[in-house]
Parts: sequence; C-alpha cells; structure tokens
Amino acid sequence: MSKPYEYNWQRIKPYNTYRFGKYLLRPITRLLFKVKVHGRENLPKSARGVILACNHLNAIDPSFLVAATMLPWRFIGKKELFQSPLTGFLYSRFGGFPVDRDIIDRRALEYAIAVMEDGRCGLGIFPEGQRSPDGRPQPAKAGVAMLARKARADILPCSLYWEGKLKLRQKVTVRIGELIPFEQLDMGDRPNKRESLAATEKIMATITALWEQGHGLK
Repeated sequence: MSKPYEYNWQRIKPYNTYRFGKYLLRPITRLLFKVKVHGRENLPKSARGVILACNHLNAIDPSFLVAATMLPWRFIGKKELFQSPLTGFLYSRFGGFPVDRDIIDRRALEYAIAVMEDGRCGLGIFPEGQRSPDGRPQPAKAGVAMLARKARADILPCSLYWEGKLKLRQKVTVRIGELIPFEQLDMGDRPNKRESLAATEKIMATITALWEQGHGLK
C-alpha cells in the first residue's frame, strides 16, 4: 500500500506551475482530442466567488475544464489520487486537493471554503462525488449546495460528453452554461435540508440539460 500523500494544507494560492500549466493544457488537449467548447460567452471575467460544477466522466476531466475556461480553479479530488507520488504531485500543482469520501472530511470542506474566501481561485467540484459508471449524469451529493451556501458562491454549470470510452483523437464536447447567482439557489444563511436538496437538484438538473445537448437529446 502506498504512503498517503502529505498535502500542504497551508497553501491556498495557485502554484506557479498551475498558472503556466493552464496555457499548456489547451494546446495539449486539442492535440490529443477533438475538443469542441460551447458557451464561452457565459464565462465570468474572474473565478472569484464561483463554483464550477460539472458531471464526472474521467480522471482528466479537470484538464478539459481548465483548458476550456482558462480560469484558475482548485479542484476537489478523491484522496486516492494523492497517494501516488506522481499523481499527487500533478494534481496538487495543477489545482487539486484531496477529500476522504469515506468520512465527513471537515478538513477538506474547511479548505474548500478557505479557497473561496481567499479569492484567487474558484472552486471546481464534481457534484456526483464519483465518476459516472455509464457516462450519464448521476444524482448529486449535497456537498455542492452546502459549499455554495457557506461561501455564498455563484455556480458555473458545465458538462462533458464523449461517446464510449475516452481515447486519443476522440471528440470531446464541453458545454458552459449560464452562471447561476447564489440568490437563485434560494438558500438562507442557516443549514436547511429541504432548501439544500432543492438547490442540489437545481444545479444537477442544469448540468444534465447541458449534457443532453451534447448528447443530442435536446
């Protein structure tokens, strides 16, 4: 069993390699895949105070999203990605930080809020909490609404779509939806299960609608 990755929880700002890397990701992803991006006009001028929420298909999903948006995001990733020296190094340098999905990981949640409050990065999250087993968007976990409420963050819905298993030179469709202002999530300052569930469903329904456009269902 590999040694757990020791993450530097004290450092919130983007690494220099991440700033440089975002300019590498676009040409690299376009070289390896046939990437088509829709909705760039919906991008905010800054990622500050924004949560990017997207369906989850593959471990390299953040690369497509960074290349499509060209904005600084810190992505929440499962802790297993950080337990390998190589993937731990790459994910941390390119905007990732770990969460333990087997527990209520308060340290990761507090760090996510700190990222939002710091303001130099937006927060990237995959609301489903895991990769889809069949490519279709799955029901979302409550974490995205909880984080939005705590940080009073707007939501940038996105979707990723491709046919079958991802392979070289495959067509990848990225859709960027209209920003959902925090006020439209209809959540108060205090935790409310009904309000959080409704906000979660609204966010995931928007992501699913974007995915269906890529799939040709709409």
